Amino acid sequence: MAEVPITDRQLLFVTGKGGVGKTTIAAALARASRDAGQRTLVAEVTSDVSARSHLLGHFGVATAARGEEPIKLGPNLDGVRITPSIGHRLFLRAALRVGMLADAAMRSAALNRFLMAAPAFPEIGTLYQLVWLLRRQEYEKIVIDLPATGHALGLAKLPRTVSRVVPMGLIKEAITEGLAIMTDPKRTGAVVATLPESLPVTEAFELARGLEELEVPVGALVLNRMPANPFTEEERKMLDDHIRQRRGELLLGTRELRRLERALEARETFREAPLASAKLAELPVYEGRWSKVIEQVAGGLAEAGVAPSREEVSS
Repeated sequence: MAEVPITDRQLLFVTGKGGVGKTTIAAALARASRDAGQRTLVAEVTSDVSARSHLLGHFGVATAARGEEPIKLGPNLDGVRITPSIGHRLFLRAALRVGMLADAAMRSAALNRFLMAAPAFPEIGTLYQLVWLLRRQEYEKIVIDLPATGHALGLAKLPRTVSRVVPMGLIKEAITEGLAIMTDPKRTGAVVATLPESLPVTEAFELARGLEELEVPVGALVLNRMPANPFTEEERKMLDDHIRQRRGELLLGTRELRRLERALEARETFREAPLASAKLAELPVYEGRWSKVIEQVAGGLAEAGVAPSREEVSS
């Protein structure tokens, strides 16, 4: 059976260690999908609904969405925040069949503290809202910006944990449905982002392997912010010889040269990625306004086959 390209999968999870550019990559994937004519939803997973949404804010939304209904970000593009509390409220509405009762229950501070503190309950709320969005069948592409590495694995482990504890009911049905979607290589793909440094690359590989072990298909690995290399091999050797000869002296640029060398070593490790099925994308350091950076990142991802290109749209 032929593998479904990541550009054709409906659900994309963007994950990785904090600070690697996940939000930028998620926004770029959403923009590329929108430009490809796909009805697109870009979502941010967060537990703090009062905090500003960097993802939605960069699409021009002054006040971040706090309800369950997606908000309009532009033609063919909506945005939403996926939060445990919204998922809990949606579940209570379905269970109680009276929206007013569910809303009243969720206004209880004690109940909210319990739901956020009880083991697995925050993840249950997150996954329930995601399943609720998928059931609506309104979007051809859903791009989800996950908050951190541990959250991705926790969300992937959740369905199995809950399935053992909860034998039946609305939660079991939603979790089972969520598991089926998350592990479907025709429908879902994880995009793991990292930086050109030894430890982040190693951690990205560990995360990718962990997701694969949980049967969540990894569609792409993205090496973000790769610095430009202005030197030939011969020039680098001459620089190394010069630095050795001037040992003990403070030479301007030595630190940046060593940083570049570490980045090049990390890139070689990245290119030996352990997952043959995952696309590899390398993005340089882009400068300028955020909107321009997003456009450039979308182009780089399209060139690597991770995002649809404008050429695909016209064809």
